[in-house]
Amino acid sequence: MFLTILPVLLLYLLYKYLLHPYFFSPLSPIPNAHPTSPITSQWITSKRSHTQEVHAIYAAHRRSGPIIRLAPNELSINSLSGLRTIYTGAFEKHPFYSDAFINFQTPNLVGMLSNQPHAQQKRMLSSVYAKSYLQNSMDMRVFSRHILWERLFPILQNLVRTGATVNVLPLFQAVGMDFTSAFLFGLGHSTRYLSDLGAWMNWLDEYERFKHQSREKRYRGFIESWCLGLCESVQGPSQTEADVPATEAVVFDRLKAGLEKSPDERPLDLAIASELLDHLVAGHETSGITFTYMMWEMSKWPELQARLRGELASVKGSLRYGGRDEELPPLAEIDGLPLLDAIVRETLRLHAPAPAQLPRVTPPEGTWLHGYRIPGGVQVSSSAYSLHRIEEVFPSPEEWIPSRWLDVEDGKIHDMRKLFWAFGSGGRMCLGSNFALLEIKLVMAAVYANYTTKVVDDEGIEQNMEFIALPQGRKLVVRFVPVEGGA
Repeated sequence: MFLTILPVLLLYLLYKYLLHPYFFSPLSPIPNAHPTSPITSQWITSKRSHTQEVHAIYAAHRRSGPIIRLAPNELSINSLSGLRTIYTGAFEKHPFYSDAFINFQTPNLVGMLSNQPHAQQKRMLSSVYAKSYLQNSMDMRVFSRHILWERLFPILQNLVRTGATVNVLPLFQAVGMDFTSAFLFGLGHSTRYLSDLGAWMNWLDEYERFKHQSREKRYRGFIESWCLGLCESVQGPSQTEADVPATEAVVFDRLKAGLEKSPDERPLDLAIASELLDHLVAGHETSGITFTYMMWEMSKWPELQARLRGELASVKGSLRYGGRDEELPPLAEIDGLPLLDAIVRETLRLHAPAPAQLPRVTPPEGTWLHGYRIPGGVQVSSSAYSLHRIEEVFPSPEEWIPSRWLDVEDGKIHDMRKLFWAFGSGGRMCLGSNFALLEIKLVMAAVYANYTTKVVDDEGIEQNMEFIALPQGRKLVVRFVPVEGGA
């Protein structure tokens, strides 16, 4: 009997594990990123474990086109039509997010897999992160002015006076943290890491450990306890010094009111803390990366720095440190400067802080992608790194060319902006994208209105292609030189 069954069993196993995945699966007509992709995820898993995923997938797209098969049940898509289908089509998130992005073992916007609870909580905050709100926010004008003139620029002035250089990555990550926490909690309850860089370096060490811990090990550890402390502080008496202006806890107040009005099964304090910790870690890390690469690129082009200063001179108000008694220029004017916008966009295109795949799952009814019928339950994703290098839209994609965003015909700029994916797209795109862009523009405008930058040491500047892509060497050493008539 056994000898009779054995050939049948072998044929079944041959069909299930070899013939079906290669020839009869609904995904079998799709080009393979690797010869073993139809039968095992080992190839892509190995690339991920060695932070080679981003480059390997990009190379596979260049060989095989806009849709490729990474593993038996996983596809990568690199096209504008794919973005529309997957991300504007609101496919739900892959379980990857529930492990990587949930704080206090409590879901937040990024870690929520289902679209419905995400949409409900997003509505609580979307208005205060809207571009028009931020541009007209008196709170943002007040805390921006204070952080720039009373915290950052005294540091830069001291560097000039002593002739010292500085690693701008941790310094400007602290800028990102102080800005973000001021918007979340108000200036009186925000972090003051620019005033205590030693404490900031300790925080960064703790955060590096936090990033690689399971959510169980993160629970109530250093970083989560730190965030809870901020949330508790904002509900107590203000710690603001006499010379520090008061601003509202814009995000905390709005989120707390929304969750009290529409409670769910999560404990209120942990739901708030989980959400705000995500804003804090994203706000310091991605902006710090962008500041760093913008200064790296700008330092190669002194003439572009001069052009930018000419553009900055056209706005109302003052960005010169010597004119601290003057109001900052209107934020809408800063936001609308075309050369500044082009420089920021090109930096985010070439050096996206989050370059990796953003996985989704096809709906139960399935979908169509590039002429292929894709069944439900398949993992599909796109990445900023590959999208930002589609040559038909971004010629010479490996070159930093801010002018590509200026004086472009309408049809092409439409595709460029749709493929600009530094913050994702669709209903699950980064909630803080408008805040991040405005903060980056304002800080860099203030820096280049007062200084030229020169790179002293950029060893290890290549990005480490993890989910958040810091420089491999964790540094960019820069010298700040005051411009004539400036600081």
